[in-house]
Amino acid sequence: MICFVIALKKEAEELLKRAENLKEFNLADKPCYSCTLKGKEVIIAISGIGKVSAALTTQLLIDKYNPDFVFNFGTCGGMNNSVEILNYYLIDKCCQFDFDLRQLDGVPLGYIQEYNTVYFDTYTKGLDFLKTSRVASADRFTNDVNDINSINEIGCSLRDMEAGAIAQVCTSNNVPLVMIKGISDVYGNGTAQEQFYQNLMTVGKGFPDIILKALDVICK
Repeated sequence: MICFVIALKKEAEELLKRAENLKEFNLADKPCYSCTLKGKEVIIAISGIGKVSAALTTQLLIDKYNPDFVFNFGTCGGMNNSVEILNYYLIDKCCQFDFDLRQLDGVPLGYIQEYNTVYFDTYTKGLDFLKTSRVASADRFTNDVNDINSINEIGCSLRDMEAGAIAQVCTSNNVPLVMIKGISDVYGNGTAQEQFYQNLMTVGKGFPDIILKALDVICK
């Protein structure tokens, strides 16, 4: 069993078109789909935007289905010229750049003490057909230069609103997490909002072939 957590239905629509035995249902008011992909039983859940929604959905799926893997994919923003717009990246580490105890405890930005880390690792074995990158998450979509600087200083080239929370939940439950992100916008190429809406559908159309290839690897 593999459970997918995806923020927006628009990001999942092209993959759903490839699914067999598709059935729709709700889980805690989150739209979900049971189906088969590459002959594997799959649950696809649309979490909604943000860390709380993503964490809630991930924990619900783990509790109910005890998946072999959690799989997250979706659009994200590029923070520097090490990543390219409309390209896809395998995420090897996630963090939360809005988790900030620097002034209280003198720890690094993003450091979560009970885990003794800034970064949560993901599953990357055999998926080297994709370039790797790191993603930082926060509950805001912004072009604020202070946020951009923080993300770069923390060692990440990508930004989204869910990855760090999903990774924390998977780490707590000892469930492998596979994460693939498509770049909808890159800082410095116009506003993030304009780029996002312009490129959302294009990035979404490219996901299924990559996701199905990844499933071939992890389901061996």
